[in-house]
Amino acid sequence: MGYKNSNIADKDHVIGTTADGLVVIRSGIRAREIGVLDPFASWFVTEEGHRLVQVAKKTDQVYEEFNLSRFKFTTSRLRFSVAHFEQMVFLGSGFDCRAVWLDEFQSGRVTVFEVDTPDKLGQKIGILRKHGVRIPAWNKHIMADLKNHAVPGLLVAKGFQLSLPTLVLLEGVIFYLPPEISRSILHPEWLKLCPGSTVLFDFWSDSRVRGLNARVKEKLGTELFHRFPFSNDPNELKEELAQLGYHQINIIPLENLAQEYYRRRITDEFPDSWFIVEATV
Repeated sequence: MGYKNSNIADKDHVIGTTADGLVVIRSGIRAREIGVLDPFASWFVTEEGHRLVQVAKKTDQVYEEFNLSRFKFTTSRLRFSVAHFEQMVFLGSGFDCRAVWLDEFQSGRVTVFEVDTPDKLGQKIGILRKHGVRIPAWNKHIMADLKNHAVPGLLVAKGFQLSLPTLVLLEGVIFYLPPEISRSILHPEWLKLCPGSTVLFDFWSDSRVRGLNARVKEKLGTELFHRFPFSNDPNELKEELAQLGYHQINIIPLENLAQEYYRRRITDEFPDSWFIVEATV
């Protein structure tokens, strides 16, 4: 999200700064309240990130709790999945450094490929090196925009093996991509995912996209978010994903996770509007 009196000139840069806001909340009090640990998050905090969070919280009343709950859940899935996969792909990885600091990755058995823009990955690598962190051999970076159709080929060139079951993570990514790009990426054929591969992503309903776009447009004069290219209804979505070749499809309302983690009622003004999906090929 952007903010008034900003020097941000274009929508792509605004979207790129979302990672700056997420590290702010991952290094904050509410993160510790539910046991979210990101030991590197504070290294990436900037004034721009703080300003973004203030605007985001005014724009979306569940911004902090829901984003932190998503991070806690996906972290638990990554910890579990290390024993079941030899390679993972993090699409739109931003300042996510879990491939470096999670204990489960330290054996080096799992290769993690991170895809994001040259600007964002360049910032991340530079900050890690500044703090004396050596990028491990199992953590490979592909500097490319997800709208670039060459991404699958770039992954293969970096060592991605089509024959290995893969965990693909898209955390906080889908609603920033044009629907035709999201539909393409979510199709198992995009990465030619072999049986046993799993895709883990979150999406917003049309009502959430419309509501937040209206508020953002008042501040920026433009809309930031894109509609989800499949059904918003979980049952219908399961059928659509099954037609693409997925099975064992689990769809969880993020509101349920937030209330479980925070042990209190957290009301989303856009009911049934934010879901996490885990689907196996």
